[in-house]
Amino acid sequence: MRNISILNLVIGYLILLPWNSIKPVYSSTRILNCTGAIPQKTACIIKASSFKVKLKRIDICKKNPLPNYRIKPDFIGSKCLNLLNNIVPAGNLLNTNQKYEIPNNLTIENGNYRYISIIFENKFIVSGAYSANNYFWTTSKKGPKDIIQSKSKISNPTEFSTKLKNWRGKENLDNKYCRNNGGTASRCDLQYNGYEMSGIGLDSDFVETSDNKIKFMIFISELSPMINLNQDSKGYIDIDFKKNLEVFGNGSAVTSISIAPFEFQTRYINNGK
Repeated sequence: MRNISILNLVIGYLILLPWNSIKPVYSSTRILNCTGAIPQKTACIIKASSFKVKLKRIDICKKNPLPNYRIKPDFIGSKCLNLLNNIVPAGNLLNTNQKYEIPNNLTIENGNYRYISIIFENKFIVSGAYSANNYFWTTSKKGPKDIIQSKSKISNPTEFSTKLKNWRGKENLDNKYCRNNGGTASRCDLQYNGYEMSGIGLDSDFVETSDNKIKFMIFISELSPMINLNQDSKGYIDIDFKKNLEVFGNGSAVTSISIAPFEFQTRYINNGK
């Protein structure tokens, strides 16, 4: 798993919660929470100490704004309702829920909105720490594999930054989490821990791309259940951004602490009468 690019990028699970969670059907490639032991040639999940990312745009759409036959999102043709279209300064965004109101100054087209689309800047800043067997490991500014080990608890972990370049990695290998034949350099139709979504690299003009040209990442998922809106709808989308890191080990020591898939838990709050 260390050679698969998914361990060095951020993934979102986008779930719509009416009032409680939708229980997923887990696949055989489930990544479990860490239990206080050193992982043995596998990864486990911990909560990040810090997780900073810039949001660019959020939409809910009647149709998929970027299906695999397009190279640029079509927010107008997909009947999208824009909730955010402005860079949010980097900060520990994932500490609190984010609320995005249904705009009342726009004409809302009646009907079901089936998709949620979230665009991030392609730069994620994280830090984390893990302890097992009386040893402590923390991240350093050099990246996920240059971690610091200590027999005594040391200072707070140092943040490092990372970007997505290619879903297939440097060796152009199939990514087993990508249902579209192992993924392409720019696109992954992801299936991870029972959740399905698409993650796509975009350039500065929102055109699909890969490698050093990626300026933004767009994540698109179907909402379940769909959101039904009309011109009189009043309410907001509540998004609970989770923050996770993946710890990888050889059974004797932790060898990396990297960005893991994190979860968006989303629900529509209806304020109408």
